[in-house]
Amino acid sequence: SWVDHVARSGKTFAYGENGPKGLVTGKKVYIVLASGGIYSEGAAVQMDHAIPYLRSVLAFLGMTDVEVVRVEGVGMGADAVTAALARATAKVDAIAARAGDAVAAAA
Repeated sequence: SWVDHVARSGKTFAYGENGPKGLVTGKKVYIVLASGGIYSEGAAVQMDHAIPYLRSVLAFLGMTDVEVVRVEGVGMGADAVTAALARATAKVDAIAARAGDAVAAAA
C-alpha cells in the first residue's frame, strides 16, 4: 500500500505521449533493508524480490540514483547479526562521509 500512497498521477508521475514519466527526479534514494537470509549474492539472489521491485517503482517515479544498505543474515545466529550490523554500519558511515564531503565542497 506504500506504493499506492506515493505513486500519484499528476504529482509523482504523469502520462504523456510516450507513456508515463516520473516527476520525482534529481533525488538520491537510500534503501535500508534487513532480511533473515542473504539475498544479495549466492544461490538466493534470484529470490530477492524486494530490491528489484523497489528500484522499479522508484525508477517509474523518476528516482534512479538508488543506494542500498543491507542488513542480511539476521536469522542466522548472533554472530551473523553482529557481522551484518558491522557491514551495514560501515556502509552508512561511508555514505555519511561522502555526504559530508559534498556539503563541504558546496560551501
